[in-house]
Amino acid sequence: MGYIMNAPSQHPTKPRRPQGVARPINSHRRLSPEERRGQIAREAARFIAYYGSYGVSMQTIADAVGLTLPGLYHYVSNREELLALIIETYYDDGAFSFEQSLPAEELRTLEVGRDSKGHQQYSLPRYLEGIVKQNSQRMELVMLFMRLAVEAHDPAHPAHEYYQGRHDTMLDFMSGIPWKLPERYQDSAAFEGLIRTVYCTMDGVQVQALTNPHDSIIDLWAKAEPVLFPSPEWDSCR
Repeated sequence: MGYIMNAPSQHPTKPRRPQGVARPINSHRRLSPEERRGQIAREAARFIAYYGSYGVSMQTIADAVGLTLPGLYHYVSNREELLALIIETYYDDGAFSFEQSLPAEELRTLEVGRDSKGHQQYSLPRYLEGIVKQNSQRMELVMLFMRLAVEAHDPAHPAHEYYQGRHDTMLDFMSGIPWKLPERYQDSAAFEGLIRTVYCTMDGVQVQALTNPHDSIIDLWAKAEPVLFPSPEWDSCR
């Protein structure tokens, strides 16, 4: 998933304009197109996380960012473009470029040795633990991702094609990283099976954390991690 979103502390309330009162002139400084699109993505993500993409009107998003409906359509012409903006902003911004998606100091913390040719290798368990810790700080974004994933099962949903191809895209991404792996996972088929199991586990951990307030994804992942990456097989790869 992408970068951390500033999540609200409570359920967002759909804005309402008093009857017969025109929208006030926005007294704030004028936002650049890039800043405005970021604002639209942020507010749309907040509402869709709670109400679903079918439960939020474009007028609601326009009201939330202080635009008229025609003004909103200047930046996103329809619901499909709105969802594409959210995905681009929060999910795939740098997600498929391993070295470029992580700060240099964080990348160094994942280093765990070199191969026979002297190329750097990285720790898969440590990388996944980092994702879990990051997601624990952006549970609203996790909620948004899971809700859209369920909705997108419908072929008519704007995000259907994106979600249909996401697992293969993520598998290709993970396969292209020089992980330090136990011997049996150096086989491509075995590695693919491991990664699919890892993502199924991570999805389950996130759903359980969202539905049970007594569970945290960090604690749940800490219980799953030794099963996925058992000792002593993975000891030298951590």
